[in-house]
Amino acid sequence: MKSEKKQFIQFLVASSCLKFGDFQLKSGDRSPFFVNLGQADSGAKLDVIGRALADESLASFPQAALLFGPAYKGIALAVAAAASAWYRHGKDLRFFYDRKEAKAHGERGKFIGHLPEPGEPVVMVDDVLSDGGTKVDAVAAIQAAFQTRPVGIVVAVDRRRRATPLPAGLPPVKAVVDLSDLCDYLAETGDDVHHPALRRFYEGE
Repeated sequence: MKSEKKQFIQFLVASSCLKFGDFQLKSGDRSPFFVNLGQADSGAKLDVIGRALADESLASFPQAALLFGPAYKGIALAVAAAASAWYRHGKDLRFFYDRKEAKAHGERGKFIGHLPEPGEPVVMVDDVLSDGGTKVDAVAAIQAAFQTRPVGIVVAVDRRRRATPLPAGLPPVKAVVDLSDLCDYLAETGDDVHHPALRRFYEGE
């Protein structure tokens, strides 16, 4: 696997953002891994994730002018990615984010930050992709509010199984790492405990 992907997975494990084992999800299903980027709770950790998201965003969607971070975890990630895009690439990306509920006082409305003009190219950045349902809702909300449709979505971890399709109509999705990369990482590191379970999970067995 590419060294950049391996280093990013190593970082996720070292920072407890990624764990391998046996976990019960909110849905009640069992999973051999667990991703929680809420553990990226320092400037150093956010710098690593922000750099990875910025690199992927600019490589995959060079026309990007704005980053959108969906509440709540996506907010810090959009800020970190925008800062990294400037410091490392010299590209000054604006950013905005949303509230779970719109305010009726003070800074009113659902969206905060540099609000896009119609047709302005937006890239959504977030922590994970599961089935894509929440991303569909976010795309629809942006399109309705600003008459612009995100040109792409970039996530840190795509945790979909092999047979899980993206919802129809979703913009192109790119991930720093996906479940196949996690399987390759465990195989390369000789983890005979967690690799078989993760591979079966990924293949839907």
